[in-house]
Amino acid sequence: PASCSTRRHETAETHSRMRLPAPPKLDNAVAAPLVALLLTAAAPPLLLSPSPALAAASASPTSTELSRLSAGLARVDYLLRDWDRLTTVCNGVQDATEAKQVARTIGDQKCSKSPLIVQRYIGASSTLDPLFKADKLMIRAASLVAPEQQEEYSSAVDVYIREQQMSSTMAYTSSWSGSENPNGSVEQIEENLLEAKKEVLETQAALRTIVRLLGLPPAPPFAEEGPGVFSVYVALTNIPEGGRLVRVSDVE
Repeated sequence: PASCSTRRHETAETHSRMRLPAPPKLDNAVAAPLVALLLTAAAPPLLLSPSPALAAASASPTSTELSRLSAGLARVDYLLRDWDRLTTVCNGVQDATEAKQVARTIGDQKCSKSPLIVQRYIGASSTLDPLFKADKLMIRAASLVAPEQQEEYSSAVDVYIREQQMSSTMAYTSSWSGSENPNGSVEQIEENLLEAKKEVLETQAALRTIVRLLGLPPAPPFAEEGPGVFSVYVALTNIPEGGRLVRVSDVE
């Protein structure tokens, strides 16, 4: 026991004589940036204002922008009302786009189906079409819909996006379903074109729901004005009646 007590005393005395190494000295050139970094990390995050471009993209659309939806619906109505006439080209008359994309499918016959015409009326062909990128407009317009109708509106927009894309895809598929391709035929063109029409009908129904929920006034019935001409509607709001749609024409 005495020896153990002696050893403990010697150990404690040894520890008392030990010197810990001094902490490293940092000059101001090194210490200042480290301190600034620590203070920055501890500070609350800064709230940055959105850029003007981002704010504009998320802002509610104007009445002029919304008029595109009514005008687009009028064009879809026109397409479905005159489907057979619009999707049939006689005497081999085709525009430049069709000449490049659509292979002739019925040889020497006077009339043939031209499925790509469908894309002209659903916003999938020209930037002048009122429905060109209309999905972005619809999403921005969601804030204008009554809270109790938000779910119905969101569902209609989802359906529109899906069916509009399928309409365009089936029209394109139909245009390349001729006998020049494996297993292609005139019948296959017409079958795929019929599927495209079913998708356009669904697109029309969804677009009608969207226009109704937004409370938009109907556009005048669409009327073809000549090759390469698209009717675009603008809203005039500074008039006593409170606003109306006026049609102007742009040449593609």
